[in-house]
Amino acid sequence: MTELYAPLITPFDAAEGLDQEGFLSNLAFYEGKPLDGYLINGSSGEAEMLSFAEQVSLLRWARSATQRRLFFGLAPSSVKVALEEIQAIRDIAVDAVLVRTPSYFGSQFDQTLFYEELASRSPLPILIYQIPQNTGVRLTGDVLCRLAEHPNIIGIKDSLGDLSMLQEAAWPAGFSYYLGAANLMLSGLRCGAVGGILALANVVPDACRHLLDLFEQQRFEEAQALQRRLIPLGTALGGSRGFGMAGLKAAVECLGLAAGPPRRPLRSVCDDQREHLRALIDDVLTQQQ
Repeated sequence: MTELYAPLITPFDAAEGLDQEGFLSNLAFYEGKPLDGYLINGSSGEAEMLSFAEQVSLLRWARSATQRRLFFGLAPSSVKVALEEIQAIRDIAVDAVLVRTPSYFGSQFDQTLFYEELASRSPLPILIYQIPQNTGVRLTGDVLCRLAEHPNIIGIKDSLGDLSMLQEAAWPAGFSYYLGAANLMLSGLRCGAVGGILALANVVPDACRHLLDLFEQQRFEEAQALQRRLIPLGTALGGSRGFGMAGLKAAVECLGLAAGPPRRPLRSVCDDQREHLRALIDDVLTQQQ
């Protein structure tokens, strides 16, 4: 069965504080959508802009409001800090922690050592998070194949932006390969991905699920047509060629959900960009009906 997760945004109030009411209201909306669960504190949640205390608050609020699977994003640079952060959330029912590749010291980091030692000592399952366009770190296929054999490393969110690593190996049973790029979703499923952790699922979750369902039903021509329709919106929400975090939050607001601006110094979108996003969303929703 394919899986779909939304990496939830973090709504802010006018003073850039966490908007608990808005977060829970958004979550209630997503609970009515065909999602398997949520990622809290991912890139789409402005994780880099939050304190650890804020991150944990979001996780507690989410767990209080859903029984679906919850992944929690972490970006520690050492095994010691990673284990301390995992210990701090151990009382919350988290299904796995998504751990971003450490990057500050570049080639001085031993990524294999980091993940293997962390997984061996962590009380929670580990998902690897690869996003080299932000970190500058790209795991090799050999490294990932070795890590995939560890019993407590249960998968990866690969936001590489291409399918090269996905196709490098036959991944072991129990290792879930999730894509972070919505525009590659159908091709990724054909190559063995089990699903996606998609920013686009914050905006058009029904359409994202329909794409996965069409693939499972082997209705490939319809799936390809839907994938093409989703690409303009997926591109507009991207961080390299699109409007990035501000665009994602503006798109969520177009649905009537809470978002607020991104935390400074992230840029906001202008009115023309917001209207462009609204038109792209309307185009997807209209064709769903």
